[in-house]
Amino acid sequence: MRPADLLPFLAPRPPPAFYAEQAVGDLGFGAQFVIWAMRVQWAHIGDGKQISLVVERACNAADMPEGASLITELTEALTRATSRPLSIPCPKWRVLTGDEARLLGFVAAMQARDGTPLALCDAEWRGARHARSVWVPAQRLALALSAAGLYLNAAPIEIAAASSDPTHFH
Repeated sequence: MRPADLLPFLAPRPPPAFYAEQAVGDLGFGAQFVIWAMRVQWAHIGDGKQISLVVERACNAADMPEGASLITELTEALTRATSRPLSIPCPKWRVLTGDEARLLGFVAAMQARDGTPLALCDAEWRGARHARSVWVPAQRLALALSAAGLYLNAAPIEIAAASSDPTHFH
């Protein structure tokens, strides 16, 4: 590779900006995957201990075999740590809720390890009573996502329509 080709890999990535009402389609694959898995798990949470078979199969296909149990563990921890109902819609909802945006920002900051997760998480999640119960599963999920190559701060890749070179991306 020429040095210019390495520049996108060497340059620090800007911190991800997730916000309420953001179109899910505007997110990179890693963030879309996490939102979809959380929504499916949330819809099937039942007693909070049942792993969704759909999420388990998707995590296995994404080379993250422990992913479904980590998603389940995180949803259980969030349920215990929050005194209000969390806004997690059905998987077909096209935009992020505020809770989902905070969760994505929190896990993405843990992936980046840049010291910002505390500022991005819900105040209830960082309280002394619940900090460990939410941080540990979120951290484990962030590590598993990274190991599977699913990064939440990666922007979606678009193919340049005007380019005659099919390998040219912008």
